Amino acid sequence: MSDFHTFKQGGEHFLFFSRSAKLYQVSPLAARLLERFIPAEPGTDLPAPMAQQQPLGPEEATLYRELLDLFNRERAVPLPTPYQEDALTGENSYQTFSIYLAQTCNMACCYCWNRGGTFGKPGHVMGWQTARRATELIVSLVEHSSAEKIFINFYGGEPLLDFPVLQQITRELLKHEARLGKNFCLTLDTNGTLLQGHAAQFLARYFTQVGVSLDGSQRIHDLQRPGKYGEETWQQIVDNIRNFPNQKLLGIRATLTTFSDSYLETFRHLTTLGVGRIQLEYCHEPGYHQNPIYEKLIVPPQRQLAELQQFVDYYVDYIASYKSTRDIPFVSNLLDSINRIRRASRFTRPCGAGTNTLAINSHGEVFPCIAFVEREEFAMGQTEKGSLSLHHALQGFEVDSALPCHDCWLRYDCAGGCYATHYDMTGHARQPHPEYCRNMQGRAEVFLYALTRILTKCPWHLDR
Repeated sequence: MSDFHTFKQGGEHFLFFSRSAKLYQVSPLAARLLERFIPAEPGTDLPAPMAQQQPLGPEEATLYRELLDLFNRERAVPLPTPYQEDALTGENSYQTFSIYLAQTCNMACCYCWNRGGTFGKPGHVMGWQTARRATELIVSLVEHSSAEKIFINFYGGEPLLDFPVLQQITRELLKHEARLGKNFCLTLDTNGTLLQGHAAQFLARYFTQVGVSLDGSQRIHDLQRPGKYGEETWQQIVDNIRNFPNQKLLGIRATLTTFSDSYLETFRHLTTLGVGRIQLEYCHEPGYHQNPIYEKLIVPPQRQLAELQQFVDYYVDYIASYKSTRDIPFVSNLLDSINRIRRASRFTRPCGAGTNTLAINSHGEVFPCIAFVEREEFAMGQTEKGSLSLHHALQGFEVDSALPCHDCWLRYDCAGGCYATHYDMTGHARQPHPEYCRNMQGRAEVFLYALTRILTKCPWHLDR
């Protein structure tokens, strides 16, 4: 079992311990000594010096003893406690519900992993009868949930194509807030073309977050995200963003492909729009390995890592130049990853697909999460039926019991990775692809490096 990891990033040397999630920046001399360590015995990571060609000098010997003490302390840290199901009778832990409101779209994005929400099937929008049953299911589950804050995300396709039903679901759910003693946080993912007029006013009044897809510069966006009939969409979306009644609710999500500008250049383009929350993602969603066209859009991993480090170096200096935190556009997904590391959070399973989260498609069929929608073998049931059944592959997973993860230093952060991505890449929800693991480890090294840079120059930014 691998319980530590050494790496070099940005010209600096680092030592990371899996059990405690502690990160140390070490000197070049310490890094050289660490390179000469080997496991003391099978199954442990207590370092022992390799056969020495020459004795250690005084400084090396002192540092070596300090490293041994550090490793001994870290090795004594207990393993994370396995996930415990809620023991309270009749209570569940459902907190996040995704509603595939419209499984159709008015755009034809080149990288759309679910084909506009249709998954290659005839397009469909949710009618009110289906929506009523979906709402009843959510309310019945939330009534017995241990969570106080409930997240409802409207997804697609383009969910605003079914705006009247979105209104009905919203009003119906909010009627139950006081009785249930819950706080419903309503969110929406949209392509932004319909984000205007009454729809914009309604979202600004009732929703807590609206994510808009925009891929950076006008040239790149119109290349990657044309309308259904090839029309340009960038200007229309930007106008809708600028005219939205409550800018604080908006976030922009850009997807980067081989055609895109770099991570940094895309960020620079998006900061000109006045939106505070930005999310940048490379093509890697489930489904890409099912279509050779998508393969050509995926940015090579080495380019991704180089761009991420370039961005981190720029971003930290960029943040440090501001005098007020409210003026800073921030990359939400990157900071989420960095803050998770900072909190030393350790996980033994990757997510709560089917136990903390549910997704409901436009026909009223229930799935563990949005990434499993229309994968019939993972269907959990229908909204009109009382019982839901979770696929056996998503039950009882613990990362320390997974052989592919046993020797991975990142196992308590990744916690085994995305079930749906594994299913698409290897055909097994619990079997990660080696390429997936390498990408996760490479990104983690950049995030760990970014944490040290931010803590050094602008630690206050993490408080956001």
